[in-house]
Formats: sequence, structure tokens, C-alpha cells
Amino acid sequence: MVKTKIIKIDSDKINLRKIREVAEILKDGGLAAFPTDTVYGLAASSYNKEAVERLYKIKKRPKDKPFPLQIDKVDKLSDFGVVLSEDARILIDRFWPGPLTLILKTKGSGKIGFRIPDNKIASGILKECGMPLCVPSANFAGETPPIDAKSVIISFDGLIEAIIDGGRCSGGVESTVCDLTTEPYRILREGAVTIKQLEEALNKKEKFVKVKNILFVCTGNSCRSVMAKGLLEKEKKSPLFNVISAGTSALSGMPPTKETIKVMSKEGVDISKEVSKDVSESLIKRADLVLVMELKHKQFLIERFPEYKDKVYL
Repeated sequence: MVKTKIIKIDSDKINLRKIREVAEILKDGGLAAFPTDTVYGLAASSYNKEAVERLYKIKKRPKDKPFPLQIDKVDKLSDFGVVLSEDARILIDRFWPGPLTLILKTKGSGKIGFRIPDNKIASGILKECGMPLCVPSANFAGETPPIDAKSVIISFDGLIEAIIDGGRCSGGVESTVCDLTTEPYRILREGAVTIKQLEEALNKKEKFVKVKNILFVCTGNSCRSVMAKGLLEKEKKSPLFNVISAGTSALSGMPPTKETIKVMSKEGVDISKEVSKDVSESLIKRADLVLVMELKHKQFLIERFPEYKDKVYL
């Protein structure tokens, strides 16, 4: 357990000394949460392997889900060997800084998600750090992203070095994530920027396709829903849908049971890196289809999230 320092910064009157203090924490390998133009982010130095590993562990995030990078200016993309297409330049000119994460091709055959946030505190920290930061939302995997420091403190006090209280985030909606490495361009998450806005920016219709999300739900998210996710991922032929799993009373961050891992291994599916998560409004809202294992799961979800009842099937 670490001692978390709560640092209050007025976004209308930036205190450079405090910004530099946070930057030093990150450069030294610490973790810090701060507000962005969308939701609060949880940051680690992208140059510090141990810090990134710790970020994965604290967020209880699967290792096969890479972190997006936040940068302070477009020039930093060249450090990763990114060659911008004409469409990428148009979207960057239109939406950066702002709530759009663009997945771009990097050196070799790699790809990384990049964003420049439109927030004085976040921009100041990035500038003082002088390096890209891994900045996922400041919540445990599957939970609703926070828009104020109080929510971050409840989750991460004692787990990270610093939490910057910069008031409520102005946006309150996660960034849109767009993959420009394949055509048509894939919208992995539609957030603050709509598909219509992206199409209008490029003056091209049907240039973007939204990836559909299928959510499997059981009780503990350690057996049935994980198995269903693994089997569907094995059989799926299209990259245009994503599979997620969660539980109605899951203990977040736990691996599947040993028996489940063994059974799935016989089917040629490795689920050993999966981690459990409790079903949240954020997950339900993002899902296009929710498939449950039992009637009680359907009843639970409809009672808790009645506005999404038409998505839920047994």
C-alpha cells in the first residue's frame, strides 16, 4: 500500500509547481490520476515497463488489451514511425486536441492508439513529462469511468502515488476510438465524437463501420460467461464484433477457475489471461447484445438497468 497524495489544481488557474510535481512522480515510475476533457485518466510513463505492468495490475486489465497513449503535440507521432494518411491528417486537424483516439500504424506491423486531450491540466502534465503517457480511464476494468476526483479516490486511494483533483470533467463521456489501420475504418467505441461527425469531416459516407459488442453474463464471471466468450472468439469469422464477459456478483480481477481453464484448453482456447469483472452500466450501455446464462441473470439486469432491457436475452 502506498500513500496517495491528493493534489488540488484549479483548471482555470494552473499552478505550474503542482503540475511539475505530478510530472516528476510519473517520470520516477509512479502512477497518477488526473482529469481530461472526457473522464479522469490513470497515467503511467510509457517508457517505464514496471510502471506499465503495475498499471495493468491495478486496473485489473487483461494484458492483451493495450493502453492508449496521450501526447501533447502531433510531432510526437514521428517518434513511433507513424506516417499519417490524408484522412488521418484531416481527422487530427478537426478533432485534436479533443475526445478522439486514433489507432495508427507504427514501425513494423504495430499499431497504437493516440490522443491529444483538450484539458489544461492533462496538457500541462504531458508537456512537463516530455513523453507519451499510457492513460486509460481511472476505473477498474468494466466499471463506469469517473468524472470527478471523489470517485477516483474511492477506488485508488492507497494504490497510486497521486490523484489530481481538478474538479468535474467537462465532457463526461469517453473518447471515441477509431482504428485507421484497416478499411473501412473501424469504430471500436463510439463516444464523444459520433460516426456522423467523422463522416462529415472526411466528406465520405460508409467510410466507417462500428464494431458490435456482445456481452455474456453469468454470476461470478469465472466459468460460464468466460467459456462462452472464449468459444465464440474461437469461432467468429468477422473482426467486426467484439466479445466481452462479466458477472452479476463477480469479484473483480480474479482469474477463471482452474477447472474452467483446463476444460477450455482441451477445446484449444486459452482463457488463462481473462480477469473477472462485475457487470456495470458502462458495459451494458456499450453492448449491442447481452446474452445471459440463467433467468435470474436476465431479471437482475432488467431490474438494475431497465433502460437497456431490449438488449438482454436468455
